[in-house]
Amino acid sequence: MRLAIVSDEITQDFEHALKVINELGVELVEIRSLWNKNIVELADTELDNVKNLLRSYGLRVSHVASPAFKIYIDDEKGFEQHLRFIRRAIELTKLFDLNYTRIFTFWWQGNLELYLDLIIDRIQHALDIAKDEGIYLIIENEYSCFIGTGFETKVVLEKIKSPWLKVLWDPGNAFFARETPYPIGYNYVKDHVMYMHLKDAVVDERGRFVWRPIGKGAIDYYGQLKEVAKKDIIVSLETHYAPQGGTKEDGTRESFRGLMDIVNKIKMEID
Repeated sequence: MRLAIVSDEITQDFEHALKVINELGVELVEIRSLWNKNIVELADTELDNVKNLLRSYGLRVSHVASPAFKIYIDDEKGFEQHLRFIRRAIELTKLFDLNYTRIFTFWWQGNLELYLDLIIDRIQHALDIAKDEGIYLIIENEYSCFIGTGFETKVVLEKIKSPWLKVLWDPGNAFFARETPYPIGYNYVKDHVMYMHLKDAVVDERGRFVWRPIGKGAIDYYGQLKEVAKKDIIVSLETHYAPQGGTKEDGTRESFRGLMDIVNKIKMEID
């Protein structure tokens, strides 16, 4: 198990984010949005700057996180644009010596059964591009999309049955989609997980789903991380949490401390 941090969960100032990640002793950075642009929208000159900054801080990229298929499923123009996003993400994935990039499963508009065949058809178009390039597509379960839970992810995996389609498992998103992330949701997808996002959550006293720092939410991260501790996957801190009156950087630092408390407890038990 290797640890990364999503840079824009600290700040859009990419260099400052790298300084913080380096200070925390983490060697991997997930790049999604920087300088108020998604990474797939950066010009080549901006990418040269990214590479130079990474070298300066001794960090490597864990994931090129495109927004592919965060659109409505009947948006034909958007679909063509997002296929271009996937092609660009694949290009950048290779640039950073990786072999996977994520996709989503279109904004939720009704029960999965009503749209399943169309979702599969759309994903298959993306898979045809990716497998020709030798790149895995990893579905991120996202509560605002058709596929939000481990169970729903398993349904799509079983329908498509492609060795090039894997999972970016997000326990926080599963929680927001009203699934118990661990062990229930994870057990549906555990044989297909290549990457994980880490963020914690609760339902507060007013019945609202809210993000919390790792270890202060309702998700069993001790059990979840203990199970994946010996797997060759990357777990990436994507906290989504900022304390009242604080910043995203404050939230990431607090979540990092909570995460390290859990990791160190697991390490002591394993050792």
